[in-house]
Amino acid sequence: MSADLAARATLFRALGHPARLGMLRLIWTQEASGDALARLMNLAPATVSHHLAQLAEAGLIATRQDGHHRLHRAQVAALNLNLGDVVRGAAPPPQSADPYRDRVLRAFFKDGRLSTLPAQRKKRDVILHELAGLFEPGRRYPEREVNAVLGEVYGDVFTLRREMVGLGVLAREAGVYWRPALDDPPQSAGPR
Repeated sequence: MSADLAARATLFRALGHPARLGMLRLIWTQEASGDALARLMNLAPATVSHHLAQLAEAGLIATRQDGHHRLHRAQVAALNLNLGDVVRGAAPPPQSADPYRDRVLRAFFKDGRLSTLPAQRKKRDVILHELAGLFEPGRRYPEREVNAVLGEVYGDVFTLRREMVGLGVLAREAGVYWRPALDDPPQSAGPR
């Protein structure tokens, strides 16, 4: 694949997620930190970090040394896309309907990283469901890539993988993982 086609694929992948469009919408006129974006969008800092990395890889945003993110206007202009209309039409950030979830996420995520995995099952499930959002539904991930994504959030990737597969928010077969769709039949647990 040519470098140009690969760059375009990266761009369209970055624009292909509603959360990333929402983030672009929020930083369209004013810089924002990852923590501010997490609060505004009601997402875990780790999820925001993951999405910001996708936007940065596509060249759509730049990050200052102090951690604030801004739109990379020269790059956007060079794309010759009317990205402004796309971003302005993005859905507004979701409002939380679950204060318990919000409290758990605030308690266990610090600076985009999971401080500890909660022992209480109900809290642990909230964390695992949130981490599942780091993976695109339907996309297949080799174990090494799953480890890299989860390693950005928490050191014990083996436990996170095992717990996520056990809860059913990730499925695994022959060393390949994916986030199952809601209507997918449950997979056998097998070795993790």
